[in-house]
Amino acid sequence: MELIMTGPFKHALACAATLLLSLGAHASAHAGDITLFEDVEFRGRAVNLRETTDDLSRIGFNDKTSSILVRSGTWDVCTDSGFRGNCKTLGPGEYRSMPGMNDAITSVRESGRGDGYNPARPGRDPDRGNGGYGRGGTLEVYSGAGQNGGSARLNRDTDDFVSIGFNDRTSSIVIHNGYWQLCSDSNYQGTCRIFGPGRHDDLGRGLDGRVSSARMVDEREARRQQQYENQYQQPQYQQRGAVLLFPEAGMRGEPLALDRNADDLVRYNFNDRASSIIVNEGQWEVCSDSNFRGRCEVIGPGEYGRLSGMENQISSLRRVR
Repeated sequence: MELIMTGPFKHALACAATLLLSLGAHASAHAGDITLFEDVEFRGRAVNLRETTDDLSRIGFNDKTSSILVRSGTWDVCTDSGFRGNCKTLGPGEYRSMPGMNDAITSVRESGRGDGYNPARPGRDPDRGNGGYGRGGTLEVYSGAGQNGGSARLNRDTDDFVSIGFNDRTSSIVIHNGYWQLCSDSNYQGTCRIFGPGRHDDLGRGLDGRVSSARMVDEREARRQQQYENQYQQPQYQQRGAVLLFPEAGMRGEPLALDRNADDLVRYNFNDRASSIIVNEGQWEVCSDSNFRGRCEVIGPGEYGRLSGMENQISSLRRVR
């Protein structure tokens, strides 16, 4: 039997074909593809990703990336797990080297979804559920213990508490809704910890009286933090010092306790061995070379479970404040 297509039928068929092609193109445009290479110029071992990876250590590629090829999509690459730390956004193209991030990338996610997400404003990430702007999360910060003293109320991400006149003043908090990440430095840097709904009188080491930024996050990030803390749970340390250096991430292994400057850790048999740090007192400058030279960073009181970019590279340190 011969099928005779009338004018209207032909038109409907053409429209359907156009729609299918459009949907296919749309799906293809949103299928991100990124390849990480161990060496510059796209050499060495490579890992191809097409989905979010919040911790590259799970696939044996943590802190190994030296060049990147983005075939499609827009991707955030970050120095810490869970898309924290220093992050950069990369569009399609060839990145033959990674200045400032070489051998320091720990998490990767596709960010270009056409939904207005801007990685410079983490609170607008649509994947964060109740963590986005205007979604009901409320945080109250207090200058005194037990929710006493001066206070401020937040219902959106605040990247610098100087703007609300509350920098380095928070000693206790109340969260009425949502999950909040509090950090000791502006722009969600430094020592960070996630808190859920309820009253919190103890903000923990490195945050009490030192909060400088806060943002709403998804409950999944809170669970990841809990899993990390459970994995690296440590007993109380018998060693006491202004600073403790640990040979393994998560404050594991026998620490080196210091109360004074060390211009060469070779003398302590701890050169290029520090993978995590606890600072109990003061501000310390840690450097990749002896005599406080090479790459140096200043860290304050808190727990540093991972030393992105400086892991197993510290050769000297000194107290600067």
